[in-house]
This record gives sequence, structure tokens and C-alpha cells, in this order.
Amino acid sequence: MKIFSTYTRKQLLFLFLVFISFTLIVLYSEYHHEKRYHVKALNKELNGYAELMHNYISVNASYKNDTLQGLDSIIRILPDKNIRISIIDYDGLVLFDSEISNSMDLESHYLRPEIQQALSDSVGTDIRVSASTRVKYYYFARQFPDYFIRLSVVYETEARHIIEPDKTSLLFIVLLFFLTSLTLVLLTARLGKSISALKKFTLRASGNESIDSNLTFPKTELGNIGQDIVDLYQKMDKAKQDLASEKEKLIHHLTILEEGIAIFTQDKKVVASNSNFIQFINQISDNLIYSAENVFSIQEFSPVVSFINSKLTVEKAGKPDQPSYEIFVNKNGKHFAVKCIIFQDKSFEIIIHDVTKPAKRKLLKQQITENIAHELKTPVSSIKGFLETVLNNKINRSKLLEYINRAYAQTCRLADLINDISLLTKIEEAGHLYPIEKVNLHQVIDSAIQDLQEKIREHNINIRMNIPGDIELQGNFVLLYSAFRNLLENVINHAGNNVVVSIENYLEDKDRYYFSFSDNGTGVPEQDIPRIFERFYRVDKGRERKSGGTGLGLSIVKNAILFHQGDISVKNRKEGGLEFLFSLGKHTG
Repeated sequence: MKIFSTYTRKQLLFLFLVFISFTLIVLYSEYHHEKRYHVKALNKELNGYAELMHNYISVNASYKNDTLQGLDSIIRILPDKNIRISIIDYDGLVLFDSEISNSMDLESHYLRPEIQQALSDSVGTDIRVSASTRVKYYYFARQFPDYFIRLSVVYETEARHIIEPDKTSLLFIVLLFFLTSLTLVLLTARLGKSISALKKFTLRASGNESIDSNLTFPKTELGNIGQDIVDLYQKMDKAKQDLASEKEKLIHHLTILEEGIAIFTQDKKVVASNSNFIQFINQISDNLIYSAENVFSIQEFSPVVSFINSKLTVEKAGKPDQPSYEIFVNKNGKHFAVKCIIFQDKSFEIIIHDVTKPAKRKLLKQQITENIAHELKTPVSSIKGFLETVLNNKINRSKLLEYINRAYAQTCRLADLINDISLLTKIEEAGHLYPIEKVNLHQVIDSAIQDLQEKIREHNINIRMNIPGDIELQGNFVLLYSAFRNLLENVINHAGNNVVVSIENYLEDKDRYYFSFSDNGTGVPEQDIPRIFERFYRVDKGRERKSGGTGLGLSIVKNAILFHQGDISVKNRKEGGLEFLFSLGKHTG
């Protein structure tokens, strides 16, 4: 286990370099300050001696009488008897030297550093080895009107101890440095532990990892701040999880709503929407819609779009309200209430509610009974008439065969009618008798197409199918087959020749598949659209019967789709023909 983290080591190294640099600067400054102080004190002392020598020479006129040897007596009474005294004239000639008897034989001292400095500054100093005695001296020279007085102190034994600073203060500074460094190590270790813990926290937080409950901080001010940050993050993370849970509930709620609902941002980007919203706007739109954002391009929604634009561009002072706007849209026999609500942050939602009034069940049953009686009456009367003609009249064989064939055709029509009525009744009253199994929808549609292939070729119908080969659901094969077969027969019987049929799976959600079944045939008058799924309802009564239909095909389609927990609607296509929009539940029962 490492004693210090990487961050702590870096901080220690940085602070150590800074502190040692500061300490060296302090030591250097203190050393030179002390040295200057001691040199100044030594110079002051030597200057006093020089003054004493000069006064002695002046009083005794020794310089003029060339009797400088008398200075030896003065040297003996000086406090420091180890001082070497030299008298040098302005030509550099040594007139007197207390340690050299034949001073006049010495070389010129004019170029000596201390003499040159004294010429310009009155006083000069230097440290060097003497050329005559081979001893290292500290030289002090003082300029006077007729000569220089130079005093020399042996450097190693006298001057050095005076000039060099006291080592005690420097040792104290060094000791203080080490004590401070130790304190710095401890403080940095505590600081580094807090920062390392914060770094570990930020790495986990940025990676969306769980925060270790054992993550602790030192009991320092920074540690307390770090602990507060972790506590705040954990609260925010819990709030985020709660928000995600609420969002999941909202999305689930949206999927089970009967209304179509979509929520948008201020810039009209969809946040969430349910399948009913897409289904409803497709029932209103003339074009197939895949995304909720396409609602703004639908003509019927233009009043809602104008309202949204007016509210999003208005800036209000104070607390904003939550304005709403509602319109009613009637299209293809369906009635929708469309409501828009603008929220405070200028996001908004659009709600579409199908408000089409269903037929009264009692009236429906009366109509069904009347329709069944009427539809049964026609083939039964025809069969009875043909048989009575055969029984009551003598007719030739050819006419006999004709009447029998016509009676047989009516019998077949009557059988188809009874089968369709039976199928509808069984779906509504005994739907639980149909077995539920896994059904491949592509195979269902393909089977219906193959069984009607002869009629499809006869009418030159082109079928374009965009259904994935692996699309499956839990349902009943017979009912699904009946639904698609009746849709195809509706095209064969009523759309005309040379038409194109498109079958497309355009949407899927968690619970349903959504389909479009369209053709480019003759279509249906707009006033007949609301009743197209009614039993026995015919757009063209005469043509319908000639085509051989029972009038129950689209009712069977609707009930088969309702059985599979879906819904269906129909509209005229702008390009011509009909488009059926319907859904099928993935799990029936």
C-alpha cells in the first residue's frame, strides 16, 4: 500500500522545491547581510586605527622628516597588535611597513586593488596573498592628503573570524526549514487524502458508477467540503433514479391511454409519444405518417400550430400561465378532439381523443336483424321461384339446367351468407372458442394471396407487400386469414382492374403492430366512409350483388381485428383508392 498518493507526492515535491528555494534565498540574504555588517564593523575599527596613525604622523611631522620608524611605538599600544601597517605614497612607493624592514625595496603598490579603490572612494579593501610575506591578508587602505595608510589583518586567523557571519543563526534557519518541511508533509498528506478521495469520487461519478459508502474524508475543512459534495451527489443520484422511475411510469401510462398524446420541447422535438397518437394523425392525414413530429405539417392541425407559435414567441413578465387550445377535426367519418397545452418552460403537449359516437347497441341489433332477414329473403325467394317454375311448367332440358344452375348459385350465395353470419356471431359471442397460437403474419397474407391468385390475375392486380418475413404474433390463423382475404376480395370486387395494392407494416411498439392496406382504385364516396364497416351496407347496391359479395366482408375484417386487440379505420387516398389503417396486438387473449 502506498503511503502517499500520486497527487500527494507531486504536491510535496512542488512545495518542497518552492520552500527550499525560499530557504536558500533567505540563507543567502542573511549570510551576505551578516557579512556586510561584520566587514563594515571591521572597516570602522581599521579606519580608527588609520586616523590614529595619521594624527601621530601629523603631530610629529614624521612624514616630512622621514622618521616613520617611530610608528612602531604606536603599533605596540594598539589593542590588536597583529595588524600590519603600511604607509604608501601617491607613486606607490612603500614608505613604511611594520613587518618589512627594507620597505623601500618593495615593488610599487600603486596598482594594488585597495590603493586603486582608495584613489576613487577614499577607502579601499581587498583580500589576497601578500607578494612579500606570502600570507593571506584582509587589506584596508585609507587615502590622506600626502599618502595612503594601509592596514592588513591576517585573514585566516583574524579577519575571517570577524568577517564570516555567525553560523548559529544559519543553523537555526536550517532547523526551522526541516521542522517546517515535516509540518508541510503532514499537512500535504491530509490535503492529498482529501483530494485523492475527491478524485476517486469524480471518476466514479463521471462513469456513472456507484459511490462507495466507505469513501471517507479527513476531518479537515476541505474534507468536510468533500463529504458534503458526496452527500449532495448521492441525494441527486437518488432523485435522478426516482425521476427515471417516474418517467418509466409515465411512458407506461402513455402506452395504455386510449387518447393519443405527444410531448414536445420548445423547438418542437418530440420527448415522448404513444402509438395512438401516430394512429390518430394517420387517420386524419392524407399521407402516411411515421413520426409524431410530422403533425405540424398536417393541414388539419394548422390552427393548433398557429396557437403554439404565438405562445412560444411571447415573453411574459412574472409567473407564466399554462394556456391551452382545443379544436375538433372531422375526417373520414371520424371525429377527434385535439387539445394543446403550453407548459411554463414552453414545452407543450398535444392530446388527440377519438370522440366518434358509437352506434347504439340496441339499434345495431335491430339493424342486424332487419338486414339478415332482408339478405336471406332475396336468395330464398330466388330459389323458390326457380323451383316453382320447374315444378309447375313443362320446360325443355336446356331451360331446366339453367334454372337449376341459377338456383344452385343462389344456394351457394345463401351458404356464404350463413357462413359469414356464423363467423361474425362466433367472433362476437364465442370468441374464446378460437384457439390462440403463434402465427407468422407473412405466411397468413401469402396464403390469402395464393388462394385468390386466379381472380388477382383476372383483374390484373399488382400486390406490393412490405411485411417482414419474421413478424409473428399470438393469435388465430383462421381469423387473420379471413381478415386479409376479405380485404383482398374487396379490392377484387370493387376497386376495378389494373390497380396496385400496397400492404405495409409501418410501425411497431411494445404491444402492437401497425399496418396500412391501400389501393389506387375507384375509392368510395366520402359520405359512405362512416358506414363502410356496417353489416350488409353497400355503396352500390346493384353492383354489390352482381359482384357476389355478401356485404359482410369488411364487418368480418373489423371484428377479426378487434378480436386481436387492434383497431381499424379507413379513408380515401388523395391519389385515389382506399387506405385501411389497422393494428394487431402481439399477444391476444
